Amino acid sequence: MVPRAVLFDAGGTLINPDYGRVSAVLRKHLGRAPEAGAFVAAEYAGRDAVEEAMARNGGRKDGDRWVLHIGAMFGDLGYSREEIARVAPHVVAEHKRANLWTVALPGAIEGLAALRDAGYVVGVVSNADGTVDRLLAAAGFGPHLAFVVDSGAVGIEKPDPRIFDLALGLAGVTAAEALYVGDLYPVDVVGARGAGLEPILLDPLARYGARDCRTTPDVLTLCRELVAARPAR
Repeated sequence: MVPRAVLFDAGGTLINPDYGRVSAVLRKHLGRAPEAGAFVAAEYAGRDAVEEAMARNGGRKDGDRWVLHIGAMFGDLGYSREEIARVAPHVVAEHKRANLWTVALPGAIEGLAALRDAGYVVGVVSNADGTVDRLLAAAGFGPHLAFVVDSGAVGIEKPDPRIFDLALGLAGVTAAEALYVGDLYPVDVVGARGAGLEPILLDPLARYGARDCRTTPDVLTLCRELVAARPAR
């Protein structure tokens, strides 16, 4: 069936933390910071840590998973456990001062605009704190989104299929008519698949070749493929 809706995760898929600000905290408190591009590879270590934790204890909340994720990233970037423990409170404080999740991934806004213009329903399903709609709007995504379903607002977190059911209702499509794009296999792929949507996993460095799902290097590439494949209206 030809998809009518494309739904996206937010953090790690459409927007990233401002790694420039994170680097500034690392440099101030640890005396050194990685190049911005190093965070792309380190994200894989963060996702691996989350997946391992969920395999042990599937009931972890999203906030706990983020702490694991960022700690594993810092370890992959070469910081010791002692350094991570020392700098983590400062990263959290910087996030509380001003939300870190503010940077649109390259090409993501362009991609979503193209999907909308091609006639797709475009929405977001995110594990967040009730503010992700404002973060996405501030980053430039607002005009291209039909809706945002935020776990902090609805009280249901991915991978629970019920949060995807809410999104399908807002999109006015069946599960078979929707795709879901995310970056965390046990949260996004498992959750979407459990609700009957086809999942697509972001894989910017092509490390997920053995995964049992469709992958894409970035949002813009996927959106261009979907626009090209859509029948003329």
